[in-house]
Parts: sequence; structure tokens; C-alpha cells
Amino acid sequence: MRLTLHQDEDTRVHRLRARMHGPLCGITTSMGFLTRYPGGPRLLVGTADMTGVHVRQDQPPPKAGSYHIGGYGIFPFESHIRSLAETLERYSGYAAALDGRFEIHHLSYAELAARGEPVLPRSAFRLFTDEQYAREGFPFDPFDADAPSGWLRVGSLTDGSRCWVPAQRFLLGYVRERDEPWTLPAVTTGTATHTTPQAALRAALEEVVQVDAAMGHWYGRTESVLIRPDARTRHLDAIVDTYFPASAPRPEFHALPSPDLPGFTIACLLRQPPGLVPEVAIGLGSGASLARAMYRALLEAAGVQWLAAWVAVEQAVQGTPADEDIYDLEGNVGLYATSQGARTVERRFARHTERAASELPPDDDRPVKEAVRTLVDAFAHSGKQLYFGDLTTRDLRALGFHAMRVWSPETVSLPLPSAVPAAHPRFADYGGFTDDVPHPYP
Repeated sequence: MRLTLHQDEDTRVHRLRARMHGPLCGITTSMGFLTRYPGGPRLLVGTADMTGVHVRQDQPPPKAGSYHIGGYGIFPFESHIRSLAETLERYSGYAAALDGRFEIHHLSYAELAARGEPVLPRSAFRLFTDEQYAREGFPFDPFDADAPSGWLRVGSLTDGSRCWVPAQRFLLGYVRERDEPWTLPAVTTGTATHTTPQAALRAALEEVVQVDAAMGHWYGRTESVLIRPDARTRHLDAIVDTYFPASAPRPEFHALPSPDLPGFTIACLLRQPPGLVPEVAIGLGSGASLARAMYRALLEAAGVQWLAAWVAVEQAVQGTPADEDIYDLEGNVGLYATSQGARTVERRFARHTERAASELPPDDDRPVKEAVRTLVDAFAHSGKQLYFGDLTTRDLRALGFHAMRVWSPETVSLPLPSAVPAAHPRFADYGGFTDDVPHPYP
């Protein structure tokens, strides 16, 4: 006789936290929860910090909170599991770079090409304009085909080929050699953890689509679609009625269309009455289900609202960086916590059409494997490469998780707010690049 023990969500997340959380040896070294302010939404906002991967990299310790780990939810287990899973996601990007699974070769692009090795086209390295490179304090270097760099060979999900890609753009935990130009760093866009490899891969793919659509909307010329609630969003509307204050403006949801990739990318604008900080917060959500993508965007907007208030206080004490000098993913949140920043957001999202939720494309409820195939096919059919790496380390597998990494040089990943790759060819698909006003997304 085979017995199966079913545990509720709270029990399972408690057991996972017991295995992960510890100030000395835990992957999660600290966890905390932000106090709800009067009149705020009744959500649990969790934060976490990660173990000291910087020690193995021989790097200085980062400041507390710099890994941007958090989890939000209307139920405690939601906040807990999101915080823990996001910790594993961040950890996997560093640990996989350190455990030797990726063999990194240091040589120049020209040497690789001369050997006949498969390399990216030179257009994949023309990311910034001459004006950006000439700006004082700009952190990145122009691509130099003769300069030595770190390269790793990875496979493509779209055509099965293998290619040498820049380690600094693929691996979050990669540390450059001293003579290596810094052309563009890897970010977490396209990295996800889940309890099965296919589910992790799907989440990673959806994030690539999400960030690309968000950057295309903010810096390009496409219009968003203001979603008018109807029967399709009734469950989400009930959550807003129950957990969000009636005194505040109702959350506003915009679909951000992609020119050639499937799924929903949603931006939620969470406003507050004038005089409160922030006046507006933006969260992103994505997926094959409209209501789920809207819910994810709503939760993230609530988390950003808390973060913006915290950053605003910090900047009031330490000072505010100039718009052209925001090279982290917190300073921009503080920028848009102000009335002036809110006006910029309102101008960007005023450029929209409006449709009822039921008029938008139907949900895709097929099994995960089929959904992954659809996403990969969309990249292939639109002429995009999609490079893949399994970041699942032994300790992640022991916890019952898998980490997957996907990267497409033909899409835009989350840039540093004052260093958007203005010369990236992808912006042409969004009507062309407009200006380099820092984006508001953390």
C-alpha cells in the first residue's frame, strides 16, 4: 500500500523556510515583513536577503537589500513562498557561475570568429549610442572585437545550434577579468525557479516577453491597452474590493502588447491621493491567463508602493541622484515617487486605447509543455535566437526546485535606468526609440 501525505500551503512553506533560512548557513540569511501603513492595502509584503555569494567571488559585500528579493500576497504563504523562491532564483545565477558547470574561455571576439566558431553577429553588440558612451560617468564600454572577454558556449532552444555568448551578459554571477571591457551586465530577466524544469522554463520565457514589452512600451511608440473590467475580471475585482482601501483610486490595468511574442504583459498603476508618497506605483505581471497576469501586476505594484516610500525617505536623507546618473534599480523608484515622476508616468500611459477584458485574446490553459513549445516557436518564427542554461545546483535540487535561464539577444532585458540600450535594434519593432527618460521598474 502506498500512502501519500498531503500538506496545506502554510505547512509546506514553513518546512521549506526551515531548510533555507538561517543567519549563518542558510541560502536565505534574513527575512522580514513590512508593516502595513494606515490606509494601505491589506497585503503581506516580505523581504529577504541572500547568503554571501560575494565571498566566493572575492567581491565586497553588497548593501542590505541590494538583491531586490521580495514576495507579496494576500495570504501569508504567498508572501513566504515568493520570497523564498526569488532567493533561490538570485542564488542560482551566482552559484551556477561558481560551481564550474559553464566552461568560460577568455579570448577576443575576433579570435573566436577567425577560428570559425559560432558567434553572435556584431549587431548584437551595438547597444548604445555614441552620445551615451561620451556621457560623463556612463558605466559601459564600447564593444571591442580585439579585446579579451569571457565567453561560454550554450545551446539554442529555437534551432538546436550552439553559440559562444558573452559571459557577462548571460551569467549573473560572472566576474570580469581586469582587462575585460564592461559592455553590458547580466540581469535576472529570463531566470526563474519552480518545482519542475518545464514550469521554471515557462516562467523564464514569460519574463523575457514581459520585460521586452515593458521596455518597448516605455521607450518606444506603441500604445498600451487600458483594460475595462467586466465578468472576466470579476474574481480580481473582488480581491480589490476586499483588500484595497476604498478611499484610494482604483487600480488601473494596462496590457502592453508585444509585436510578435504571445501572452499577456500587464502593467498595474496603483495611485494614491495627492500628498501621499508615492503618488503612483507600477507593477508588472505576465502569463497566459489574463486574470493571473493582472493579479501578479497588482501584487508587484503594492510591493513597489512600499519600496518607493522607503526609497523616498532614504533619498531625503542621502540626496537624490540626477536623472542621468541612476545606475541601480532603486533610484528610479525614488524618482517616480515624486509628483514630477508621477506626471511622467501619467504621460506615458495616457497614450492608450481601451478595451473590455472580454475583448482581449483568450487565455491559454494548455499544459505547461505545450505552452513552452508555443513560446519557443514564437521566438523562432520571429527570427530570434533563444539561448538556454540549466542553473539547477545540487542544493536547489535537494530543496525540490529547478532554475532555468533563457536569454535572447534580439529582445531587451531590464536595463539600468540611465543606461537603456538606445541603439538596440529591437526598438524598431516598437515604432522606434523615443528618449532615454529612466524607466520606473525595479
